[in-house]
Amino acid sequence: MTEVDRLRAWSDENLLASFELLVRHPPTGVPIASRRFGTVTAFAAGRRTGFFNAVAILAATPARDIEAAVDWVRGLGQSVSLRVREDVDDETIRRAAENLGLERSPWVDPAMVMAPLAIAPALPAALRIDTATQSTLDRWYAALAASSGVPPTHPFLRDLLPEGAVDDPDMRLYGGFLDDEPVATSVAIRSQNAVGIYAVGTAESARRRGIGSAMTWAAVDAGREWNASAAVLQASAMGEPVYRAMGFRTVAGYISYDEPRPAQPTSDPG
Repeated sequence: MTEVDRLRAWSDENLLASFELLVRHPPTGVPIASRRFGTVTAFAAGRRTGFFNAVAILAATPARDIEAAVDWVRGLGQSVSLRVREDVDDETIRRAAENLGLERSPWVDPAMVMAPLAIAPALPAALRIDTATQSTLDRWYAALAASSGVPPTHPFLRDLLPEGAVDDPDMRLYGGFLDDEPVATSVAIRSQNAVGIYAVGTAESARRRGIGSAMTWAAVDAGREWNASAAVLQASAMGEPVYRAMGFRTVAGYISYDEPRPAQPTSDPG
């Protein structure tokens, strides 16, 4: 196995661990489970957004396994997506997705890895980073709302990570605060060899101050405490150059095939 193969395997490992964590912490009253179909794993995580109820495809896969996995998730009343590593995406997968009514996202998420873990620099001036606990979880939700641009009462916040998830030993939630105002978040998720970095976000008013990098470093430090061999993440277009400057490098990419978005109503010209 080459070094790139090993790093790619660690990225895949943590991706699967992140979906399994969602399955462990479902929204109340929603049927949840994970299940193997040949070489793919389906995660019926009970989220409103199909992106989080994923069928992970990380190797060459026959169409029948993809179709069985998607039918199983949909049979539980959940929308679904395919999460496909770019190098295994082929005509079989594309045709199966099309037959299932799933649409390919135009963006390929770069799978970026830092190995070994580097040492974090000092925090930006006035930034405080707290690890969420049950007693401070509302403050973390407020930071998530600020960083994602949704109202603090939006159901997405607790739907994504219900309150019980904060006590999971394989996850840490970080909130960033400026003058005690919640402005940023990150999440660290542990797998066998890696720490995965998720939900990195900064409120628009606090950007371009190194806060997103600092929140990422907080999750890297969690990996150091967990004796992780690498830190892994999937970058947005905005975040990719930031992570590259921190020492992450791209070893793969992940494609998403999603349920079509409902058509937006058009105004009546008459």
